[in-house]
Amino acid sequence: MITADLPYFHGGFGGLSVGQIVLPPSRSGAPSTASFGAAAVCNRDAVYVTPDFEAAMMFACAHQSGRGKVYQVEPIGELARDPDAKGDGYSFECPAARVVRVFKIRGKIIRKTQKMLLEGTL
Repeated sequence: MITADLPYFHGGFGGLSVGQIVLPPSRSGAPSTASFGAAAVCNRDAVYVTPDFEAAMMFACAHQSGRGKVYQVEPIGELARDPDAKGDGYSFECPAARVVRVFKIRGKIIRKTQKMLLEGTL
C-alpha cells in the first residue's frame, strides 16, 4: 500500500540541504546506480524513495563518491511502486522529493558497507 503518511528516505550523494529538491539523474546529471551496472533496472527519470532507513543507508554507502548521505524526504508528485523491487512496500519511484532531514553516515560505516557490497555479503 502506498501512503504519504510514512516517512520516506533517499540514499545518495551527500551535498543536499534541508529544503532542497532531489531530482532524477536525467534532470540533475548526477551519477546514479544506473551508471554503475544497474541500468537495466534503474529508471533515470525517477527518484527512488523507501520507508526503510537501512535500505536508503545502503544506497548512500554504495555511492561511488564515498560521501553518501541519507535524506528523509517528502515525495513530490505521484508515488509508484518500483517495478523491480523485492517485496511490496520496499521501494517507490516519484518525480522528485523535498529534503526534510539529512543524516550523515560515518566513514567507517561507508567503508564497511562498500566492502560487504564488493564481497557480495550484503
